[in-house]
Amino acid sequence: MPPFGAPPMYSTPATLGLALLALLTSLWHFTLGAMDYAEAGRYVGLGLMLVAGLTLVYGVLTLIRYVEAQDAMTDPHPRTPMYDTPHQSRVPLVGVLLGVLLAATDLAFAVAGQAWIGHVSGLLLALLLARQALKIRPERGED
Repeated sequence: MPPFGAPPMYSTPATLGLALLALLTSLWHFTLGAMDYAEAGRYVGLGLMLVAGLTLVYGVLTLIRYVEAQDAMTDPHPRTPMYDTPHQSRVPLVGVLLGVLLAATDLAFAVAGQAWIGHVSGLLLALLLARQALKIRPERGED
């Protein structure tokens, strides 16, 4: 449990950065998937667009959680506790998994020579996404 008086995990600038980075990464990869749809094949491009769509949903939901946490911090009569929610440890894990999945596809496309400059840039964005997701992990307390 975080120390008393510490801001909730979702209200930090790191969470806002994660949400915005996930949105940017998803749009970049969706564009790459559309280009790969024509060059590499239908299912390859659709697969990349599917993962980009999941990253877009992740970014939007993370942004919503950030806004809700900011609003809850100013609520004089909170209705629910803001600490120790079950999904607090799952949100960073999902972000890391999406970042690693996108990085693996970018690496495969870059090695195959399909729009390699775009996929190298996408690889950097995906690795930044995974790193940012690791930064918002809640601290483990002594139980």
